[in-house]
Amino acid sequence: MKEIISASRRTDIPAWYPDRLISWIRNGAVDVPNPYSGAVSRVSLAPPDVHTMVLWSKNFGPLLDQAKHLLPYRLYFLFTVNDMPDLEPNIPRLADRIGQFGRLAGRWGAERIAWRFDPIVFSVTGPVTPVDAFSRMAEQIAGAGITRLIISFLDFYGKVRARNDALRLGLIDPPREVKHAHAEKLAGIARSFGFSVESCCEDIGTVPGIEPASCIDGKLLGTLAGEPARCGKDPGQRPECRCTPSRDIGSYRDMPCPSGCLYCYANPLIAQTAGGFR
Repeated sequence: MKEIISASRRTDIPAWYPDRLISWIRNGAVDVPNPYSGAVSRVSLAPPDVHTMVLWSKNFGPLLDQAKHLLPYRLYFLFTVNDMPDLEPNIPRLADRIGQFGRLAGRWGAERIAWRFDPIVFSVTGPVTPVDAFSRMAEQIAGAGITRLIISFLDFYGKVRARNDALRLGLIDPPREVKHAHAEKLAGIARSFGFSVESCCEDIGTVPGIEPASCIDGKLLGTLAGEPARCGKDPGQRPECRCTPSRDIGSYRDMPCPSGCLYCYANPLIAQTAGGFR
C-alpha cells in the first residue's frame, strides 16, 4: 500500500527547509536518520509510491512560493497558528499567517486543511492567548472555509521545564479541571464558527463537543483521495497518539528548527534573553 509521508513532526520543513523538500522531490527519495538509533532508511517520494503528503507548519509562506513542485501529490495541511509572539520569536506576524489559510484553501481546498491551536499555554496569570484573541482568530480562519480544529495543551517535558526555569517564563501546568473548563470554552467558541473540535493526545474526553484527534487520519485521507490509506495506530508514536502510520522525513539533528519557540521540546537552544509572563 502507498505510504503517507509526514513532513514533519520533527521540524518545520515548509517554513525553513522548502528547498530541501523540493530537492528530495526532484530526486524521488530521501534518506532519513532514525531519531533514536541514527540508522538511515530511504523513503521513496516517487508520486506512485505516495498516498498523501501531510505537511506540518507554522508558516507555509516559503513553500507556497514553490507550490508548482507539489502538484504531483495529494496534500494535507496541519497548520499550527497561535497568538504568542513573546514565546514564538521567529514566527511571522499573525495576520500574515492567517492570510495563508485563504491561499492554501484556494489552491488545494479547505477540506485539506486543519487548524492546530497547539499548544495551549498557561502562565501564572492565565492562558497566554486570551479567549477573545482565540475568538478573533477562529472567526478569521473560518472565513477561509476551514472547519477542522485540533487543540492540545503544553506538555512539560524536561527540556521545557529547564527552559521555563532558566528564563523565568512563568509558564505553568494548570490542574486538569482548569484545562477542561478552558477547552470547553474554546470548543464552544469554535463550534459557533462552524468548526469541529478535536483534541490531540489529551485526556479531555469528558468535555462536551470535543473528539479525540488523529492528526494524520488514514480514514480521512483515504476519503479525500478516493483511495484507501493505511489505518490503525502508528506504532512509532506515543501511546496516547491516535495517528495512523506514516513515514516522517524530518530530522531533529540535521534540520533543527530555527523558529525558536520557547515552549518547544525540540528547541535545541536556551535563549539568551529572559522575559516571561509573571
